[in-house]
Amino acid sequence: MKKNIMKKAVVVIMALSLVFSLAACGSGKSAEPSNIIIKNATVHTVDEENPEAEAIVIEDGIIQYAGDEEGVSEYENDDSKVIDMDGGTVLPSMVDSHMHPAQSAISYCFEIGLQEVFTKEDYIQAVADFVKENPDREVYTGSGFMRSAFDTIGPRKEDLDKAEADKPVILTSADGHSVWVNSKALELSGITKDTEDPEGGIIQRDPETGEPAGLLQESAANLVADLNPEYTKDEYKEAIAWLQGWLNERGITTIYDAMIPIDNENYYMAYQEMAEAGELTVRVRGAWHLAPEMGDEEELLALVDQGMKLSEAFSTDYFQVNAFKFFADQVLEEDTAYMSAPYGTSRDNWTGLKVWDDEILETLFTKIDKAGYQIHVHQIGDEAAAYILDVMENVRAVNGDNGNRHTFAHVQFIKDEDIQRMAALDINAIIAPYWIAMDDYYWDLYVPSVGKERADSMYPQKSLLDAGINVGVHSDFFVTEPEWGWLMYSAVTRTLPQKIFDLWYEGMDGYVRTTDPNFQAEGDEYVIGPLKPYDEAVTLDEIAKAATYGGAYSLYLDEEIGTIEVGKKADLVLMDRNVFDVDIEDVAEATPIATIFDGKLVFEADKEK
Repeated sequence: MKKNIMKKAVVVIMALSLVFSLAACGSGKSAEPSNIIIKNATVHTVDEENPEAEAIVIEDGIIQYAGDEEGVSEYENDDSKVIDMDGGTVLPSMVDSHMHPAQSAISYCFEIGLQEVFTKEDYIQAVADFVKENPDREVYTGSGFMRSAFDTIGPRKEDLDKAEADKPVILTSADGHSVWVNSKALELSGITKDTEDPEGGIIQRDPETGEPAGLLQESAANLVADLNPEYTKDEYKEAIAWLQGWLNERGITTIYDAMIPIDNENYYMAYQEMAEAGELTVRVRGAWHLAPEMGDEEELLALVDQGMKLSEAFSTDYFQVNAFKFFADQVLEEDTAYMSAPYGTSRDNWTGLKVWDDEILETLFTKIDKAGYQIHVHQIGDEAAAYILDVMENVRAVNGDNGNRHTFAHVQFIKDEDIQRMAALDINAIIAPYWIAMDDYYWDLYVPSVGKERADSMYPQKSLLDAGINVGVHSDFFVTEPEWGWLMYSAVTRTLPQKIFDLWYEGMDGYVRTTDPNFQAEGDEYVIGPLKPYDEAVTLDEIAKAATYGGAYSLYLDEEIGTIEVGKKADLVLMDRNVFDVDIEDVAEATPIATIFDGKLVFEADKEK
């Protein structure tokens, strides 16, 4: 039997001379001189009027100069911090336009991590080890198990009982759309054979007894939510402080928290207090999360008002919430993406979950759009895109075009005509090139669920760009750990880099990696290769723009960051090679050697340079 491999949540830590341990939470912030001169560089400015430069000067957090080497001499003095790039690339730092930073940081710092193990037996052992090390906890939570490691019913409660039977255990899947629970969690939550599936959710059941099997999908996870531990504001701060150092190490200084809970003051006030104290080394934007189960139309409208009121207090440059997040559907991994044609692996004529009623959604969207807030939509299935676009067209007809930059995140499946509708409505597309490949998810989950023809239509990144849509990138962390080399390589080749293949499939039979789009497998081989159609590949220039300016534009930050221009804030990543003048296989190995945020060095791999 072929071993299931973690596709997205895998821990990928590059060997750098300065590394942050995942086991320890701490800040990566460091003080740097206000005058920084970068020389001997390949500067990719992402500025169409001045696309290339050799040197940069930064003073008081602002780019003062971007041009040839000779022009920096007037700025240099004894107090300058001079960085010789030896031809390496300088880019605007990455904007990750959809992730779950505080939630993920809490998980990495305080909960059971399953990101580095892949089998049922290893999951059970990891839980047992954590319980042994933390005997005083009242509930055990964690994340990272792979749905593909189990059958369609999912993991069983009895297996988790082997690790801990007396206290509740709640583990979130790697895709974030289901939870695996033990018998005690079901008992304390009152979930029995007679409990009906909640709207928008599924309680997986033992096919012989009808009893809850141990997997709660989508909104059914809310049935055990009251058992989850509550974290203090200080714990959130500690986790965020660790996370921002880890992100800075990866050349990231702007992130989007796509799911801020409006009812968790500790969560959002940790950001706010760190922002006010000048403790953040990332620029955070975010969205308040709304879901149908939060109430009826009147209650949801009240939550919109509450979110807007809270947002008014977040006025620093470092933390702002100017959007509302909605799920249009769920995910293909759980057969809950909303598709225009039935799945092949589920009950008859099952097309997935449509999360919202059109009428209620139109009322909410109209209010949010009129107030000037952004609408940020999780969209996986093509039918999910279609009904959201119908609603947005109605909102545009009522409110007119007021310049709001609404967003679709993921855009896994979408019809050609709906790409054109996105363009007409000026909707951003936030995509994850990390996921664009024929890999084990493709063969084990996607092809069986929707067929090869539909699976091959996933992630039409080039079509989105060609339609004139602003495209940004995201990792959906903790789903994927963001990284520059992997991002660029997979966007250009539509397959996995060698280093990721080695990490996931090393020592396993049956897998063969290729970059040849015409490669033919032999026998039972699983091809890890370019996702079709190959003309959906983008260029390095295009992915560099999406990861920088595209993200900045989607977050209304394009006047401040996203390009290297005089007068803009100095948010930069310094790479160890010229990524625009090496073999594409070498691009995957590109590594940040320094990151600059607001004109300060917040990460430097070689302190002696």
